[in-house]
Amino acid sequence: MTRRQNWTIFLYSLLIASAVLFFTTRSSPAWPINDWCDANIYLSAGKGMAEGRVIYRDLYDHKGPLLYALHALCALVSFDSFLGVYLMEVLLAALFLFFGCKAMTVYGSKSAALALLPVLAWSVYAAWSFCEGDSAEEMCMPLVAASLWHVLAFFQSGKDRMSAKGLMAEGALAGCVLWIKFTGLGMQAGLLFAMFLRHLVKKEWGNSLRMIGWLAVGFLLSTVPWIVYFGLNGAIGDWLGVYFYDNLFRYGGASMTLLQRVKAMVVNGLGWLWKNAPYTIAIVGGLLWFILRRTAWEWIALVLAAVFGAALVFFSGVEYPYYGQALAPLAIAGFGALASVIRRPVKKRWMAAACAACIALCPLTCYNMNVDFGCTIFQPKEETMQYRVAAVINETPDATLLNYGFMDAGFFTAAGIAPTVRFYHSSNVDMPEKREEQLRYIREGLVDYVVTHKPGPAELAENYELVATVESPDFWYENVFLYRILNAGKR
Repeated sequence: MTRRQNWTIFLYSLLIASAVLFFTTRSSPAWPINDWCDANIYLSAGKGMAEGRVIYRDLYDHKGPLLYALHALCALVSFDSFLGVYLMEVLLAALFLFFGCKAMTVYGSKSAALALLPVLAWSVYAAWSFCEGDSAEEMCMPLVAASLWHVLAFFQSGKDRMSAKGLMAEGALAGCVLWIKFTGLGMQAGLLFAMFLRHLVKKEWGNSLRMIGWLAVGFLLSTVPWIVYFGLNGAIGDWLGVYFYDNLFRYGGASMTLLQRVKAMVVNGLGWLWKNAPYTIAIVGGLLWFILRRTAWEWIALVLAAVFGAALVFFSGVEYPYYGQALAPLAIAGFGALASVIRRPVKKRWMAAACAACIALCPLTCYNMNVDFGCTIFQPKEETMQYRVAAVINETPDATLLNYGFMDAGFFTAAGIAPTVRFYHSSNVDMPEKREEQLRYIREGLVDYVVTHKPGPAELAENYELVATVESPDFWYENVFLYRILNAGKR
């Protein structure tokens, strides 16, 4: 494609992404706030990074550093809303659709790919696994889609080996996924392993070593910035300890037996297939089409991507709806297969009709419209739990806050403040020192306000007074309680 054609496809993708995500992500201006705890954790950590604090060392959470750095950029757009996050989600979704379109055109006409693009967007971004928006898995999707297109185009080209530039790009893409959330690496691992396997089968030993070398160079390009960042801040041990050790040995189902884990993986995988039928049907159909119709290495690459991807996604044995979103890029294969069977050019009026229909379907079918908790679309901000609490917090200039005993519920966001203590909320990583540290913050009066989801611990009575009780909108707790320090001079 020419540069002009690429820009046309990208702008078309941007239009679809902005319209679809307006309804499907709670980060959009249509919603008063994204009240999902994970989204608020990332934005709070990003705000802390924007103010110079070092993730893991100064602020504790366990996702990859690139995820928080992206949210630090979002915080520069807005410190007290998700506007910056919405803009980021739209851009990333546009890139996902752009690479999805390019992958579809490897097998079908450009007009067919453009007509199917809004259907792909609806099936993926209105899915159950998309949740409220702004998951780590969502951030990985355009990176994985780029790899999928690149590898499929390489196999389709009939070339003996991928260029050094292409391999470096693949290594860099994989590195970026690793530093967002390493469980998202499975699909890329499968795609790249298929390329490596082909070299081995053809006994191309030199090409095998060359491939490893250039992939490593690309991976280093995406990793060196973090080595420098954490090295200059004396936090390499914090980085590797939290991101790898805590995730592998302290998180979720780390204590499961092998049999329990396998059973949980199968159950969770089948549940994901059923609950996300619009795009999992495309995944299954695409895999079958490639197995039956395409050249050997393309279907091997896709099957390996599916197997490796599912293994990493469901390995923890814990089911969260958003885990399966990491596999959504596989749906591109199904839409590529569908594009290949559309023989006639698709007229522009049918493309417009597809866009209108899919955008109209979003508010009718997306997960956010069906949940029975949290804020509602077009609800005024001042009516939400978060902004009602924030109104009290903002009575104190430059206030500081601790989200005690539960996960970040959006009070940092609504109040427009960044966390100042390491355990600024209670993550779901099993570590006893977390609670002890939070109690120390309270005993020493290190923050102006403490918000809890139940009457606070006895230590609060020493330094804090209850100043507000706000009803929760049908979360798993009924109310939140806001405490203010008695003597600001104790901080």
